[in-house]
This record gives sequence, structure tokens and C-alpha cells, in this order.
Amino acid sequence: MSDPIVTLWTAQHTDARAPSPAELTERARVLRRRVWRRDVTEYAAGALTAGFFGWTGVASHDWGVRIACLVQIAGLLLVMRNLWTRRPVDDPAALDQDALSHLRALLTAQRDVLASVGRWYIGPMLPGMILFLGAVSRVTAVNTGWGPALVVAALAAAIAFGVLYGVLRLNRHAARTLDAQIAALDPGSSDVDQSQA
Repeated sequence: MSDPIVTLWTAQHTDARAPSPAELTERARVLRRRVWRRDVTEYAAGALTAGFFGWTGVASHDWGVRIACLVQIAGLLLVMRNLWTRRPVDDPAALDQDALSHLRALLTAQRDVLASVGRWYIGPMLPGMILFLGAVSRVTAVNTGWGPALVVAALAAAIAFGVLYGVLRLNRHAARTLDAQIAALDPGSSDVDQSQA
């Protein structure tokens, strides 16, 4: 006795085929371009944010705020360095690989980068963020008292940590998406969905 769903699915996928080397090469090119655009956006955002903290540090008369700004800038520079070291690099050994192995290696490397974003992207920014919130709260408390200063600090912390949590979740979701694409490339899988590249 056969399952009618499986029979129907099998009948609909008789044209399933492995992607051609040209299709795999195109998917690798699209992936590299997407990663390049993401990285350029990250570098621009990092430069703007570092500029903001630099200006804030120079404009502030409080040494606590200045130190917090320096720590935040150092964290941003570390993030930018980490992003640079994790970019896809043309590997001469990749020329000896077939297109499928090359694409799989690119997808795996990007999956690993996205899955570890908490360690290399979010982690370096936390010390500066915490110091900055503390220093600004202390300066604000001198003028308004601790009650309003702590309320503002709590709201700012909730927004900042909410954004970082969102970044973590989005990157983990993207890593799971790449996992599915890698699994689709494995031998024995059916036709690779080109729209996922």
C-alpha cells in the first residue's frame, strides 16, 4: 500500500535534476555580492556610530562619558575588524574545487559567521554601551535626581538591548536558512531552489 501524498509528490518532481556548474557559479556570485553589500552597510553604520561617539566624547565635559565613548569606539573598531576578517576571501585552492564544493564552502562560512554574531559582533559593543549608559545616567542624575535618570537609563537600555537581541535573532534565522541551503546541496537532495541563493 502506497501513500497517495508521496505518490503525487514523486509524480510532480520527475524533472528534478542537479544544478549545473554554471548555476552553482552564479549562486556563488550572488552570495558574494550580497555579503559585500551587507559588509559595506555595516562599515558605513560603524563609521557613523563611531563619529557620533567621537563627537559626544569631545563635546562632553565629563570624564566618565569620554571614557565610555572611547570604549564604545574601540568596541566598534573591533567589530569592523572582525567583519573584515570574516569576509569571503578568494581562495586559490577553491579553483581546484568543483562548483558545488565551492558554493557549499561559501555557504558554510557565511552560516558560521551569522551563527556566531553574538560573540564577535554584539559582545565587543556591550562594555562601551553599559559604561555609556552608566556615565550618562550619573551626569543626568546630578541635574534631575536619580529617579528620572534611572527611568531614562532603563528605557535607553531596553531599546539598545532590544535592538541587539533583534540583530542576534535575525542572524540566527539567516544561519538556519543557510543550513537549509547547504542541506539542499548535499548528495541525494532534490533540485536546489535558486531563489534561496
